[in-house]
Amino acid sequence: MTAEARLEALPVSLDGLAYFVHRARFKFDDREFPDAPRVDFKVTRALVEAHFPKLGYYNLADPTTREIAAASILVGDGIDDIVDIYADVKEALWCWDNTSVDDALWHFTNSFGSHWGLHLRSVQYYLRVLASGVDEVPSNKSLERTREG
Repeated sequence: MTAEARLEALPVSLDGLAYFVHRARFKFDDREFPDAPRVDFKVTRALVEAHFPKLGYYNLADPTTREIAAASILVGDGIDDIVDIYADVKEALWCWDNTSVDDALWHFTNSFGSHWGLHLRSVQYYLRVLASGVDEVPSNKSLERTREG
């Protein structure tokens, strides 16, 4: 599969993850289990960069809901988003194979709520902007500066 085909398929895959996290049903398994092995972020980042070479940095509104109109712009990283999603989902898959289904589903849903869900939603917006080409069109401010000078 080409990098372009992978990039085109990525939004659907992310939608599937979001769908399944909301459909997951489990009973909390309070047994003691070993921790999942940690993902090597450097190796994983290199793999994601190779598979999605067009992903990069993007602007992201500060996710505040308290100080309306006072939010700042942050910098998102599409590669880091995918690496973080991958690492958390891989942990849940390890639990599926090595602990219990209930424990795995707890890890899957808990890590979505506390970490990778925000990465997922941010990168989904970024991917939508990339696919739409809207970022390639000059902004109104650019057009106004062109007309003025």
